[in-house]
Amino acid sequence: MKTRNLITIGILVILGATSVGAMVAMYMDLSAQSSVPDFPGLGSIPSDCQFVFGVNVRKLVNSPAFSKLQAQPAGNDLSSFIEKTGVDPRRDVSYLIAGGRGGAQTRNEGVAIVSGTFSEDRITAFIRLKSAPSEVQYAGSTVMMIPDPENGGMKNGIAFLNEREIAFGELESLKAVLDIKAKGNQSILSSETMAPLIRSINSEEMFWFAGDASGLLTRAPAAAAAPLRLSAASIKSVVGTLNVTDAVTGRVTATAFNPEAAIKLADAFRGIIALGQLAGNEHPELKALLGGLAVSQNSTQVSVDLAFSAELLDKLSRSRRIGQ
Repeated sequence: MKTRNLITIGILVILGATSVGAMVAMYMDLSAQSSVPDFPGLGSIPSDCQFVFGVNVRKLVNSPAFSKLQAQPAGNDLSSFIEKTGVDPRRDVSYLIAGGRGGAQTRNEGVAIVSGTFSEDRITAFIRLKSAPSEVQYAGSTVMMIPDPENGGMKNGIAFLNEREIAFGELESLKAVLDIKAKGNQSILSSETMAPLIRSINSEEMFWFAGDASGLLTRAPAAAAAPLRLSAASIKSVVGTLNVTDAVTGRVTATAFNPEAAIKLADAFRGIIALGQLAGNEHPELKALLGGLAVSQNSTQVSVDLAFSAELLDKLSRSRRIGQ
C-alpha cells in the first residue's frame, strides 16, 4: 500500500498541478469501485432505488437446506419450464438481485435481475406459448410485457440485458435498467445512500438486504417489520444478512439518527423478545427460536443476531402445518 501511494504521488508531481484534480478523481473512483462487493446484476439496478436485496442462488443450491427441498417433487410447472426452455433454475441461475422504491408516490415500483446461463430464443418461445405478450421497443432492446392471467393487464415484463442477465419488472423500471446500458445512466452503486450500505455486506452471504428505512419498511412484511415501524421516524437505514446451512445464522442492523433513538429501539426489541419467550412456555420450539436472538447496541446502531439449528426451523414449519 505504501508503494502504491508513493507511485501515485510521483505521477502527480510529474504531471503538474493542472492534472492533479483529474488524477485524484480517477483514484477515488477506482478505490470506491474496488470496495464494492461483487454482486452479479447489481450494476443494472437504477440509482434511485431505495432498497435492494440479493440471493446467492449458487450457494443456496449447494447448501444442505436445499438438498432437503430437492427431495420434494419439482412439480409439473417446473418440469414443463425446464423441458421447453432448457433452463433449470436449480442449475442455470447463479444470482438474483432486486431493487425497488416504496411509498405512495412511487407506486411500489421495482425490478429483479437474474444472472445465469439462458437461451433467449427458447425462453421467449415459452412465453409466447403460455401467453400473448406485447412487445415494446426501447433503447435498442425489446421488452416483452406479459399479460396478467387474472385481469389481462400488462403491468410486468421481461428484458434480456445480455447473454447472462434477464430483467423482470414493470415497464418504467425496466426502462430505467435499459437506460443504464444504453445511455450510461448511473446505477445504485453511485447512490450516496445505498452504496455505503452495500459495501458493508459480504459477497458470500446467502441472503441479504439493504435500504433506507423509508423505502424498505414500506415493502417489508408487516410482522417482520413491526418493531422497526414503531420507531421508523428515528431509523436511518437497515441492513440484514441470512445464511441457511445446518444452522440458520444472520444479523439485522438498524442505524438510528442518534444514540438516544438507538437505545429506545434496542429496548423495544428486547421487550418483544421477552414477551415472546413468556408465550413460548407453551411452545418449546418458539421459545428456542427466540432464545437464539441477541440484541446489541453500539452508538447509533442496533443489531439483532440470530442463530439456531435448521432442524428447529423444520419443527416450527411442521407445527405450523399441523395448526392449519
